[in-house]
Amino acid sequence: MTTFLRTLFLLFIFQSQVAFSNPLTETDILGGWVNQAGDGIIEIKKHDGYYIGIIAGSTDGKDRKDINNSDTERQAKSLLHVKVMDEFVYTGDFTWEDGWIYDPNNGNTYSCEMTLIDQKTLKIRGYIGITLFGRTEIWNRYDPELHHPDRLTSNDNSTD
Repeated sequence: MTTFLRTLFLLFIFQSQVAFSNPLTETDILGGWVNQAGDGIIEIKKHDGYYIGIIAGSTDGKDRKDINNSDTERQAKSLLHVKVMDEFVYTGDFTWEDGWIYDPNNGNTYSCEMTLIDQKTLKIRGYIGITLFGRTEIWNRYDPELHHPDRLTSNDNSTD
């Protein structure tokens, strides 16, 4: 019986340490993220009560244009500092919903939800209508050691 109680106690202590070793918070989503393709850096911040995402730079230093935008006047403009995500609301369980995401690779805008998996991993689900019809990407936390610190240029407060 003593061995059983000791084992049960140790199991409880181990589970407590795992549960409280790295708790996530709502604000852990803020900061720089690298898209799944590995070429774009998106800064997520809170603005006017919503979570938004702005292109903060590229990992290769290239200044990409918004060539796939349906608005021909925007096609020659840089994507740097362009708002590509908006209207996200935190709904609990490290999930943000009711937002939209613009994909500069095809010029389309989708409904979107985000789920923070851990401190370094963000799941992005863009969809049309219902989440069943969509695509999921995994973004990784921006790391200056891996992604060149001179590439993150979001000091500009533009959100357009």
